[in-house]
Amino acid sequence: MSKSSKKLYDPEFVSGMFDRMSKTYGLANLITSFGFTYSWRKQCVKDLPSIKTDSLGYDLMSGMGESWGEIQKILGSQGKIIAVDISEEMNRKAKEQLNRLNNKNIVLAPNNILDNDIPSNSADFIISTFGIKTFNLDQQKILAREIARILKPNGSFSLIEISEPKYLLLKLPYMFYLKLVIPIIGRVFLNNAEDYKMLGRYCTLFKDCSHLHQSLLEENLNANFKNYFFGCATGVWGTK
Repeated sequence: MSKSSKKLYDPEFVSGMFDRMSKTYGLANLITSFGFTYSWRKQCVKDLPSIKTDSLGYDLMSGMGESWGEIQKILGSQGKIIAVDISEEMNRKAKEQLNRLNNKNIVLAPNNILDNDIPSNSADFIISTFGIKTFNLDQQKILAREIARILKPNGSFSLIEISEPKYLLLKLPYMFYLKLVIPIIGRVFLNNAEDYKMLGRYCTLFKDCSHLHQSLLEENLNANFKNYFFGCATGVWGTK
């Protein structure tokens, strides 16, 4: 891996990038994804193996809490979500989102999931939507190890990430859009082309969730791999 590529996965770099993007992240998702990320988040939560209404779970790389509404639909008032994110500004935005929710069974826990103090065997479920691409192969192995450590026996997980489609007829226009069109949108509408260029770069390096899937299997988790919309996003789900 080149020196410049290594920098992309440095936690301080990632945190700073999302701090800057937090000002426009919600609008950018709405403009650039045509609603797909909203739909894929719903599917990711739906793919989460059955959890009880009083479950406690972690939303990793939780961003601004975009998945909380869907998770709360299956959690009762006794259930609890602990939101984990490394970005200070994303956590601040998430606090604003929390203040708008009627059901406030959510705790913000600023933390680096790769180096954390989360208790072992403490989670009934773990979910993550669109945060895995900022991890390199070694970091994905650490993530898999942490998921296995944090989950209770019979606990469940579901994670999703944008990915590079394998079908050439879809891959070419999709990656063109990620690498070239989204940065233009970022510059024209959001005054931030440089950070939005990273979306295509991370996606190209990440490929898909297959390496994370294998890493979860190596941790003796019952992990399944899934394509969303012909591989434009991929995910992993299963149980401990």
